[in-house]
Amino acid sequence: MTEIDYKNTESYQKGLEYFLSKYEPHHIEILNKLYAFSPALADVVVSFGLCDIWLNKTAQLTDREKEIAVLASLVTSGTVHKEIKAHAQCLLNKGMSKEQIKELLVLLTLYIGVPKVILASQLIDEAFIEYDRSNARS
Repeated sequence: MTEIDYKNTESYQKGLEYFLSKYEPHHIEILNKLYAFSPALADVVVSFGLCDIWLNKTAQLTDREKEIAVLASLVTSGTVHKEIKAHAQCLLNKGMSKEQIKELLVLLTLYIGVPKVILASQLIDEAFIEYDRSNARS
């Protein structure tokens, strides 16, 4: 059985370019590890998730609006800590201030409860620190 080289498809390249435009540079390791584990699974995330859904099928939403929705959803689940941190950093990269992200947590408290927001606040504070460190080096 011949393995498909997804990395050379147009949709993978577009999805990867989009990924690099929004995430902190060290997050590319996640995609590289995923591709090493399963090229087909990485293709679903990059070609379908990033290219098809994020770029093509939600074009009427700004990146900032998408990131707010995603971060709120992740905070609500409270289960994907690395993703919460990564998307908080994406919001910073898209021009949202730390104070605005904190206000988002205040709003979410009404709908999801204090324990989940406290956990998220700790993760987001770590994300802020990591973001500041990586941008201080730039």
